[in-house]
Order: sequence, then C-alpha cells, then structure tokens
Amino acid sequence: MNKVNENNPPYVSDDFQIGPDGAYEYTEDITLKEKGMTDKELQNVPQMISAKMAAQQQLINLLYSQVMDLTMMSKIELGDDVIAEIKQLKYIINGIN
Repeated sequence: MNKVNENNPPYVSDDFQIGPDGAYEYTEDITLKEKGMTDKELQNVPQMISAKMAAQQQLINLLYSQVMDLTMMSKIELGDDVIAEIKQLKYIINGIN
C-alpha cells in the first residue's frame, strides 16, 4: 500500500475493485515478456505447463488411490456429499461419471 508523504502525495482513483480481502486498486497484469523472460524461455512455457499438469495429475491419482485403499482397509465409508463431489469433479475433468 502506498504511504502518503511529500514524495508520494495522496490521489483519488476510480479504479478500485472488491476482492476477497477487501478493496484494492486494480493494476494491469504483467506479461511474461515484461517479467524479463527471454524468447527461449517463453517458447518453453507450454512444456513447463504440461509438465506441471502431468505432475498434478500423478499426485491426484496417488491421493485418490490412497483414499480408496484407506477406506477399504479401515472399513469406513466416504460421505454421500464427498462421493457426489468426487463424481462431479471427475465428470468436469474427464467427462466420466
């Protein structure tokens, strides 16, 4: 947040937005190029995203199998709301019921 002093006088802005933490002044998003990424780094962004998404999917698969194993071994059941949420999310992600 900007502090008011001689070098930084107060000003009025009509570009405020409301977020989960309250009001804030909108600032434009910085592009990857503006962050100082080289052209070669920019070309690798899709591969970096793909690798990250693959790792996330592996983690999801691991956690899902662990939940299934634990529920079977412990003879506990997931709540109907949890099962419904899992089905809904799987449908959104994979188009699977």
